[in-house]
Amino acid sequence: MADERYVVVIGGMNMDICGTPRDKVVDKDSNPGVVSLSVGGVGQNIAQNLAHLGVPTYLVTVYGDDANGNAMEDSCALHGIRLDHAARLNDERSSTYLFVTDEKGEMTMAVNDMGICKRITPEFLAERLDFINDAAVCLLDANLEPETMRWIGEHVTAPLFGDTVSTVKAHRFDDIIGTMTALKPNAMEAGTLTGIEITDLDTARQAAAKLLDTGLKSVFISMGVHGILCADHNGMVAVPAYKTDIVNVNGAGDSGMAAITWSYFENPDRDLEEVGRIAQAASSIALECVRSVPDITPERIRTKMTGDTLAA
Repeated sequence: MADERYVVVIGGMNMDICGTPRDKVVDKDSNPGVVSLSVGGVGQNIAQNLAHLGVPTYLVTVYGDDANGNAMEDSCALHGIRLDHAARLNDERSSTYLFVTDEKGEMTMAVNDMGICKRITPEFLAERLDFINDAAVCLLDANLEPETMRWIGEHVTAPLFGDTVSTVKAHRFDDIIGTMTALKPNAMEAGTLTGIEITDLDTARQAAAKLLDTGLKSVFISMGVHGILCADHNGMVAVPAYKTDIVNVNGAGDSGMAAITWSYFENPDRDLEEVGRIAQAASSIALECVRSVPDITPERIRTKMTGDTLAA
């Protein structure tokens, strides 16, 4: 095990509660439908995708000593996520994420109870720094506090990858973007980070250029049905989305982020366009799955990459 290459994911793990109505949503009323519980959170979702792709993956997170914490431990064991450097905290409530979709699977609203993530502090990570620095990749989600992000930028030497999570949390990367190897925002998050409203590929290219000017090595701006813009200091390429029968949009970005990380883990010098195609294939697989994390494999990604794409 000492010589094993691995990825460290630092971020959140939640109990996800999803409500999906059977028919068109009736506001301020009880809507018959399906309510499901699953272990989620951006960090955990990405870690689970990576484990499915065969990457030895350690999730550095915190969770409570409650029933949800028990379920989280069981889920991580089932899916091959290693919690050796995570912490179960006494008398703490595990992070919970409640969301409701419309009848088509599009999220309509959500409530997050993620205060426990504030316990992922610089002091907490300092105890694990040698292990983190020995990773092939250290992947961060934006649920970390700004001071924790700054500490990571100053002390972690492993290649840093980041998922911006939301427009509200994207700015938590502001102080460390220039030290990072890869960042994956969506169009709205990239607009938040740069002050450029992204309405098309031209404005996406402007935002990507501004992010690269910080010293960031590569950026992947996901644009939904319009594909993904991949950019590094050697160029930019727009990769179209694959034709997809959408079932659930929750988790597609996490699968795309995991696929970008897996691609780098396998081959850091992979062609930029191919990385984009891998990310799009993984996101498409996730969109076609009712769960937030699909049964993704390298073989499924390669098969999806042979499929048809949407017109530009």
